[in-house]
Amino acid sequence: MLYLLIPPMQIVCIVHVVRTGRPWMWIYVLLFLPGLGVAAYAVVEILPGLFGSRTARGLHSQAMSTLDPGRELRRRREALEEADTVDNRRLLAEALLAASKHAEALELYRGALTGIHADDPGMLLGMAEAAYGVGQFDLALRTVLQLGETDPRYQPVEAQLLHARVLEALGRDDEAAKDYAALVTHAPGEEVRCRYALLLKRHGDRDAARALFDEILTRSRRAPRHYRRQEREWIDIARREAAG
Repeated sequence: MLYLLIPPMQIVCIVHVVRTGRPWMWIYVLLFLPGLGVAAYAVVEILPGLFGSRTARGLHSQAMSTLDPGRELRRRREALEEADTVDNRRLLAEALLAASKHAEALELYRGALTGIHADDPGMLLGMAEAAYGVGQFDLALRTVLQLGETDPRYQPVEAQLLHARVLEALGRDDEAAKDYAALVTHAPGEEVRCRYALLLKRHGDRDAARALFDEILTRSRRAPRHYRRQEREWIDIARREAAG
């Protein structure tokens, strides 16, 4: 029955595309991916108009990211071209970080962290992440430390984890291990636990490393599907290491 409904739903969606002036790429999506295309069009173009909730906006954003991964980056570049403001620089730099374009993001942060914005905690963290991404570990460490000196109360898990990663990259493993050990008690997700286990294994503490890998796998079995999907990279590493 559902299969029989797909063709008329395609027609309805195509008519909606034409009448409302939606991007023409939707017609190709609807024609060549019938079931998936109809579902995607409903989530991206119809539901947000019917429900202005955060959930609907989130579904819209996720769907657009899947269909057009470079869309957010293009939007941010265009916004900066229209108005060269610190806020637009920051937003573009964040989009570049998300796209793993660390070198370009680093240059944007350098230009934005001036004057009254020189100590902006969010941009300092972004610059440290960009510096780490291009292998400028000394700069990344200085920037993370500057973040702590500027606002001691601003100590998000992301900054603490980055500090540990930078120390490890600089070969300061004992200090990195202390950071990981402190973080593993409260950091969300599996990245900290996995990085700590890999560091312990590299230093020959296989029993402690194995215990952490096993903990990751136990937690993942009990976790909901969306959590396993979100933490897939670290769960896969733990599974591989535990089996080795």
